[in-house]
Amino acid sequence: LTDGPAPDAAALASRPGVLAVDLVDQGRLHLLRARSMPVARPIWTALIWITGETHFLTTEHLLGVLEVDRHRVWGASLGDRGDAALSPDALLMVSLVARRNDLDDDTFVERYRSHAEVARTHHGFGAYRQNVVRKHVALQNVAGCDAISEILLATEEDWRNNFYATPSSAETVGRDVARFLDRAGTSSTLVRRFPGTA
Repeated sequence: LTDGPAPDAAALASRPGVLAVDLVDQGRLHLLRARSMPVARPIWTALIWITGETHFLTTEHLLGVLEVDRHRVWGASLGDRGDAALSPDALLMVSLVARRNDLDDDTFVERYRSHAEVARTHHGFGAYRQNVVRKHVALQNVAGCDAISEILLATEEDWRNNFYATPSSAETVGRDVARFLDRAGTSSTLVRRFPGTA
């Protein structure tokens, strides 16, 4: 996670070991309101998905380093290196998920992973990936997260009309995420993804 000015995403994406670079999509943040989410810019400007260690990132604008176990729940592409490119119309939301304080790590992971079936039934996502954080190194005084969710919808119309599959889906999803997620500590935003090219 980086802060400060948005980095040159295309240049970063060309570095060896970079899977993708996510920049906060400032021009589409207003769409969060349609999903009753806060329309606020996150404290980070870029999320850089890498494999292994990298030596080209300086700590000046680095908020933290997260080591995650990636798990594609469904969908053919999320726009990573080697995936098909995302359509310019697609919306990609990244959620930094905080676990409830009363849960241990194993219980959180079990409930977070089991949420996949609820999401599959009650959301209209084109793709969904769950990433469990195994290690967090804070380089500045920033709270960590316990997971990172990536969801993809094909268009703004899908964002508005197909985010939930049925009229009761929002309530069902809300009940399920309450089993593992701390709403106050969880943040979501829309991003533009630049796939790794190296």
